[in-house]
Amino acid sequence: MLFRLCQFLVHSLVEDPDAVKIDRIETKRVDIFFLHIGKDDRGRVLGKGGRTISALRTFLEAVAEGIDREVVVEIID
Repeated sequence: MLFRLCQFLVHSLVEDPDAVKIDRIETKRVDIFFLHIGKDDRGRVLGKGGRTISALRTFLEAVAEGIDREVVVEIID
């Protein structure tokens, strides 16, 4: 569920969703998402001063808390 939500949100932010790749590591309580974003869309996902990625993390953390899980989101170069 969290993976699909993360995928939907990131794809809605970028202009080229085909250039997005999300790797996931899932444990019993934690989902870790590694976002691979195209160079042209990197700024869109980061946002001014990191606000967009911070909001994405906050939202996913709130949803994860509701299902007794934790989530980590990292952008990979």
